[in-house]
Amino acid sequence: MDGTPQFITRDPASGMLMIPAGKAKFAVGVGLWDDTLAPFSAFVQRELSEAEAQAEAGRRTGRLTPPGPSGGGRRLHVTVQLVPRPDNAYNPHAISVAAPPAHGGTDIERHLGYMYDRNLVSLGGALRSLAALTDHPLGCHAFVDLEPLHPDDVDDGEDVGLHARAADGTRYAVDGPRLMLPWWEELQTMAVACARTVRPDLILALIGHWAPWEPGAREELAHRTRDKEFTVTLRSDQRVVRVYYEELCLSTLEPGLRGFFDRTVQRVEELGGTATARAEEHQGALKLFVEDSTALTGV
Repeated sequence: MDGTPQFITRDPASGMLMIPAGKAKFAVGVGLWDDTLAPFSAFVQRELSEAEAQAEAGRRTGRLTPPGPSGGGRRLHVTVQLVPRPDNAYNPHAISVAAPPAHGGTDIERHLGYMYDRNLVSLGGALRSLAALTDHPLGCHAFVDLEPLHPDDVDDGEDVGLHARAADGTRYAVDGPRLMLPWWEELQTMAVACARTVRPDLILALIGHWAPWEPGAREELAHRTRDKEFTVTLRSDQRVVRVYYEELCLSTLEPGLRGFFDRTVQRVEELGGTATARAEEHQGALKLFVEDSTALTGV
C-alpha cells in the first residue's frame, strides 16, 4: 500500500475512480463528529469482518496486518469515497469522507466525516476537480489503526468509545481514518493527466488568480446569475484569451501580464482555440482557476 503513485484509474470491482495510495507516513486525518461516530464504528466493524473472512479464504491478505508478537495493534486498510459537499454551510468547499457505494445508500447516508480545512488548502482543488470529471464516485485508500483493549477495560454494558470486535473475540479501540493521498504536487499532476483523457477541453481548477473585469461585465453578470462559482468558456483571439459566461465577455487574459495566465493561453491555443474552466465571483472580484500559473520563458 506504500507504492509510488502513478495513474488515476477506474476500479472495475468498485466502480470508483481510484486515486493511487500515497505513503502511509504522510496520510491525512479525518474529522469525526458526534453524529458520525456510530456509522464509522459500524463501517470499521464491517470492513474488519470482511478482511478477516478474506484472509481466512486466502484472498486479499494484505488488508489487515497480523497482531504483533505480544498481541499488539493491527492496521486495517480500507477504501473510502471522497464527496464534495457544496451544501456544507460552514465551508462550501468541504469534502466528505464516506463509506464506498458497496455499503449501500446515498453518499450522504454513508457520510463518515470531513477532511480538515488545513488539508483542503493544498489537496481540495484537485479532489473537487477529479470528482467533477466523470459520473464515477471518487475513491482513495485509507487505513484505520486498531489497538487491543485489555479485558479489564471492556464492559459490554458500558461505552468504550470507538471499537470493533475481531472474529476471535478480541476487542479493539479504533482510531480515526487516515487518508493515504499522494503529495499535493503528485496529485495535481495525476489529476491533469486524468483530465486529458476524460475531458481534454477542460482547464482544471487547481490554482486561483484574479482576472480583470471587462467594463460593465461585473454588473451584467449579476443580472444573469447569482451563483458565486460558475463555468466559463475560454476563447483564443489573436494571442489573447477571452473569458466568456454564455456570450458575455468577462475578462481578457494577456500573455506576460505577471505570467499567471501564460500557460492557460498556450493550452487554449493547443486545444484549437476553445476550452472550458471554472471561475468565481468573490466580493466583487473575478477569480479564474487554472492548472499552472508558472510563467513561460521567452514569452
